[in-house]
Amino acid sequence: MSTPLRIAVSEEKGESPVTILHLSGDLDSKTYSDLESKGAEAIDKGSRRLVLELGGVTFMGSAGLRAMHGISNKLKSAGGGGRLKIANPSDAVSRIMKTLGFDQMFEIHGSLEDALKSF
Repeated sequence: MSTPLRIAVSEEKGESPVTILHLSGDLDSKTYSDLESKGAEAIDKGSRRLVLELGGVTFMGSAGLRAMHGISNKLKSAGGGGRLKIANPSDAVSRIMKTLGFDQMFEIHGSLEDALKSF
């Protein structure tokens, strides 16, 4: 049985505001559209720096990777030099991302703090 995906949104103020999507649960074919929607909503509101905080993601399938790729593409098409970074993936999620080459596509940081500092 899958664990429902929960997405909490926060913003880190600073020189450049960063929108953080805190995910927990399963990111799969049943839930990926929730992530796409939250990402699109943040971009539509003007966010150009996003972090996906994956510390609570217990499972990620290919649909979850597709959602991340879609958010990245939407950021690029919105202009303004938008950037998407990944923070705190579990070992299992990190292995999937590396196996499929997503570690070459996204900056992956071991902690949210490190991801925020990297902007």
